[in-house]
Amino acid sequence: MNNFKTSLSGAGVVTRVTALWAFSEAFLGGILHGFKVPFAGLALSLVAAICMALIAAYDNTKAAVLKATLVVIAVKFVLSPHTPPMAYVAVLVEGLAGELFLLRRRSLHTGAFFLSVFCLLYSAFQHLLILTIVFGKDFWNALDIFLNGITKSFISRSQHYSLYLVLFYVGCYFVAGIAGGIFCNRLMRKIQSGKKPQIIEEFANAAWSPAVTNVEENKGKKISFRYMLAILLLVLLAASYTPLFNGTVLKSKTGEVILRGLLIMLAWNFLLSPLLISAIGNWVSKYKSRRGERLGEIIALLPGIKTIVQFSWQKAGSTKRYRRLQQFLSNTVMLIVYG
Repeated sequence: MNNFKTSLSGAGVVTRVTALWAFSEAFLGGILHGFKVPFAGLALSLVAAICMALIAAYDNTKAAVLKATLVVIAVKFVLSPHTPPMAYVAVLVEGLAGELFLLRRRSLHTGAFFLSVFCLLYSAFQHLLILTIVFGKDFWNALDIFLNGITKSFISRSQHYSLYLVLFYVGCYFVAGIAGGIFCNRLMRKIQSGKKPQIIEEFANAAWSPAVTNVEENKGKKISFRYMLAILLLVLLAASYTPLFNGTVLKSKTGEVILRGLLIMLAWNFLLSPLLISAIGNWVSKYKSRRGERLGEIIALLPGIKTIVQFSWQKAGSTKRYRRLQQFLSNTVMLIVYG
């Protein structure tokens, strides 16, 4: 049972919010960088959490958030086929978490809060995980040795500086997640109150000429790569973990970390990433054959959402940096919800 009641049409809101989420995943990051917004990645994670919470609020059907997630992934691929595959994995993980946290519609606000925290923490841990996979645990050991070498003149005992940095980094995302969860709940209560904000009337009366933008499908070019080179890289990568390689070819631990990281990145870019992109493309093609009308409906809304984003940022231009970002997100979501 969903206790989130408003006078708005649920189906229309879900479609527009799903389109906002797809727009955020495909374009909003670049737009925010163009606006010189700091920590744009945090804003994108928060937008995803807000969109999932609103989808759950206006759609009581089973797996509503997960269905919207698949639409967003498909639209993201259609519009940005060369996006790294881990970006699609991130959307899927967030969607699965959203379906789990928002399963109980009676405790929607609580679920939205914890989902916001999760989305931001996941972003932090994803970066740390990629760094560890690429450079290995030796990277953190080398960082400790380097920093202890700098501080040994005034701190006698060795310190785990890498652990302190990781805790500080994750702590910043955790605090941002809490702030994002509070903001998400306030926004949902504002929508639930049924009182139209002033920005709706301002947008309707503004002499605003949206840029004529046709969002077209970018046909992904086939990625050509040399399989022999990819196989060679994988062989070298496997050999880099053997004692013989480390003891004879590389005498330096730093050189070992750098070479191993380079081999992993090359193997990923030349072999694994193209294979994953191809697999995602095959899935999207099958999905389009079943849900092509739904995808077309979402894509058709994207130019209008771009206009709303530009207008919202312009209206939030007189406030301080943090308040401006907060006002920008609030204005955008309100204009999307109220159509």
